[in-house]
Amino acid sequence: MVRKTIVLVLLVACVAGVSVWRLGSSSSSRSNPAPSARTVRVTDLAGRDVTIRKPVERIVLMRSLNIYELAAVLGDELGGKLIGWDSSLKTGDLDAHRKFVERFPQLKDATILGDVLRDTVSAEAVLALNPDLVIMSTSMLERKSRSLEQLEQAGVPLLYLDFSDPFKGPQRSLLLLGQVLDKETQAQAIVHWIDRELDKVFSRLEKIESKVPTLYLEAGTQGAGRYGNTFGRDGQGKAVNWGSVMDQVRCRNVAADAVSGLYGMAVIRPEFLLKADPQVIVVTGAHWTAFPDSLHLGYDAEAAKARGLLREFATRPGWADLQAVKNRRVYGIHTRFGSHVTSFAAAQQLAKWLYPTDFQDLEPEAALRRFHDKFMPIGFSGTWMVGIDDD
Repeated sequence: MVRKTIVLVLLVACVAGVSVWRLGSSSSSRSNPAPSARTVRVTDLAGRDVTIRKPVERIVLMRSLNIYELAAVLGDELGGKLIGWDSSLKTGDLDAHRKFVERFPQLKDATILGDVLRDTVSAEAVLALNPDLVIMSTSMLERKSRSLEQLEQAGVPLLYLDFSDPFKGPQRSLLLLGQVLDKETQAQAIVHWIDRELDKVFSRLEKIESKVPTLYLEAGTQGAGRYGNTFGRDGQGKAVNWGSVMDQVRCRNVAADAVSGLYGMAVIRPEFLLKADPQVIVVTGAHWTAFPDSLHLGYDAEAAKARGLLREFATRPGWADLQAVKNRRVYGIHTRFGSHVTSFAAAQQLAKWLYPTDFQDLEPEAALRRFHDKFMPIGFSGTWMVGIDDD
């Protein structure tokens, strides 16, 4: 009897010990997970070593405007894994927000965390979601956000993507997401497809010997009544976003040396533009909820309305004398093409507008439709590119 009692006590102690160990390892793995068969250690695009537990089931997207890469990699799994995001998609690209929520009704219940670029995201709110992964963008590092510092200190797995180079960053971001989310084959297929579409532009640009055309590109948030931001260089002198697009598609950005600062965006004086007299003018559009007069492009945009507003831009004071207006070379393009996975459409469409003879065979809208059919969990619709005199 004594021997049986001793054995029973030892068994109870062993079970209790295992339970305590499991509790301890569970609480510590969130803050500092040890590499194992259930984790992956990667270097993100901010150069940080990050250890992430697998499988990744609960994702917070700190900048919801960056949804395109995540959606392409996850496909139909997006709605079940995205549990929180900031408000930027709803306010800065309402058409896309509606499209994703219609396709994935679960996203109606995803926690809205404020706006990370305005530093209105609470670290406590993110921690309350118990995420397996929080996806960031390297552009957020310049903000020195207090909430991001708190999340870092709490040991939350933060993964930085990079879109500063629109023709390389999205592909690197896709491959990183594929590695972390066990979607490497899908990510590689997308990258291969994008690179092939980009090559249709850059392999030909290298051979063009004609004079480099001048281009003015403006964010159409303010509508025709007021000048919106144009694009130059950031605080480190680097061309980013649409500034980087223009740097790489063989044109001379008339505002390249006139705009600098955070995000490489600013409003130029009308007199500056009139003196520069660009050969081509491009206005970017989206569905910005805070700007009712903006150029509406995207999934729900109508071509006739977009074209009508674009024509209003051409009536600005002094614009009738610009060679771009005289030659009817005024165009509109969706603003997200400047920094995301669909940047191939920007390359193809700008090349076609800048060099209509050399690229007359390209069909950027058809390529964008094919991309949706092959890789996106939402369907193609709407108007994304428009010319002042398109039929």
